[in-house]
Amino acid sequence: MDIQYLLFLQNIREAMGGVLDSFFLQISDLSYGIFIWMLACVLFWSVDKKSGRFLFLNIGFSRFFMQLLKLTFCVYRPWIRCEQIEPVETASGYSFPSGHSITATANYGTVMERNRKHKPLCIFLGFMIFLTIFSRNYIGVHTPQDVLVGTLLGAAVVVGGAKIWEWIETHPEKDWLIPCAGVALAVLFLLYISVKSYPLDYVDGTLLVDPEKMKVDGFKDAGRLLGVTLGWFLERRFVRFSMDVPALQKVTRAGVGALLLIFIEKCVTPAVTGAFSSSWTNCLMTFLELLFLTAVYPFCFSRLEGIRTKSLAA
Repeated sequence: MDIQYLLFLQNIREAMGGVLDSFFLQISDLSYGIFIWMLACVLFWSVDKKSGRFLFLNIGFSRFFMQLLKLTFCVYRPWIRCEQIEPVETASGYSFPSGHSITATANYGTVMERNRKHKPLCIFLGFMIFLTIFSRNYIGVHTPQDVLVGTLLGAAVVVGGAKIWEWIETHPEKDWLIPCAGVALAVLFLLYISVKSYPLDYVDGTLLVDPEKMKVDGFKDAGRLLGVTLGWFLERRFVRFSMDVPALQKVTRAGVGALLLIFIEKCVTPAVTGAFSSSWTNCLMTFLELLFLTAVYPFCFSRLEGIRTKSLAA
């Protein structure tokens, strides 16, 4: 049934001459990769610090649970299961659950949860979740089961996260539990994916999915979880940057930070992981990146703003 649905959408694509292919590829791209971190950064640094905190944590945990399920079930992509499937763009890794669906729901859903009174915004973000989910089926890279479970998992992180973060706000002295949970989950996960067995199926002498490459993604998201939880704690306890600054300073924070994020993602990380190619290097780089975004960069701009304020006052 799931394959038949994908073939039905494929027939529609072909009948339309692929006119919507680029649109749905762009919709998918907005829910994954650098864009989601950029949104969290701008929200955290310059718009709504508390919502930004929640967004960072929810994305970090949702991506962690995504990798846990992917590397546990090791479900092949639709075109591997059925040769008739011809995706618009191939995707690497295992299929279940859909990472884009998880992150879109966690990303847009967190902003919805934090802005429940703004109905037009919530409707728009809900529509973006739907478009992302549908796009993964439309371009042929995920089955309905993949996107359904991904959406439910993302929603569970948003709802469960809201309860946990609300509890932390009323018990601030317990905030150390968050980085402890991040460390414990990441360590157990890395041990698990390092020792478990994976399917090794070949077609014409070629391995369908190389588990060693897939484990790299798991190491990356374990590093992100460590970085985001530790960074959240360090900023909350020690950095404590203020949002009570002029609009120009907020714009400067976001602009400079966005350029630094792009530089890290496009230059620094590829250079380091290319020179020292290992799962642990990837884990370290994603850890350092998220730690930088959530704690180090806020520490730097808050201190620079403090120096500038003092000099102007003098």
